[in-house]
Amino acid sequence: AATGLQVGAEAAIHAMKTMFDKDETKGLILVDASNAFNPLNRQVALHNIQIICPYFATILINTYRQPSRLIILGAEDIMSTEGTTQGDNLSMSFYALGTRPLLDSLKMTNTSQVCLADDITGAGTLLRLREWWDKIVIEGSKFGYYVNESKSLLIVKEIKNLEIAKEVFQNSDIKITTEGKRHLGASVGSDDFGKMYCEQKVA
Repeated sequence: AATGLQVGAEAAIHAMKTMFDKDETKGLILVDASNAFNPLNRQVALHNIQIICPYFATILINTYRQPSRLIILGAEDIMSTEGTTQGDNLSMSFYALGTRPLLDSLKMTNTSQVCLADDITGAGTLLRLREWWDKIVIEGSKFGYYVNESKSLLIVKEIKNLEIAKEVFQNSDIKITTEGKRHLGASVGSDDFGKMYCEQKVA
């Protein structure tokens, strides 16, 4: 049976393709976050979850209010004070609710977006994508979502817009391409890249 994450990935893949195929879409950004689950700001997340989802807040507060003790053989224990705990059944829900205010703030840029766990993708015009990108870089750090700019990718839909994209995203370390990339087990980008990706998978 498929897990919730697998079903979510399939829905995200189809949503991304739909977003990319729209006439008004000029580009799509795949955001790479640095070790996203570990630096989640627990205190901010727990406070926000009391407002967003009060029925679920109590168990998360009881689980994450105090630092988690990480036992390391032959060394002193480490007290984990940020992020979710690996192996905890609540960790995905905690992360999802903890980053919800960030995702809501990104919607105000009028950029289409798809999110699955720590993978965030935005699509739209180049100017709106730049506004969305700046917001996720600045606001994300408040929630412990640190963008790895040099590993994030802007896929420009048409080659004629490549130079415009470079100008719009100057003073940013984001990589820019007109091809595509593997994402969530599928390909997103140009038809040629999708064909090459499928041929490699079949081989």
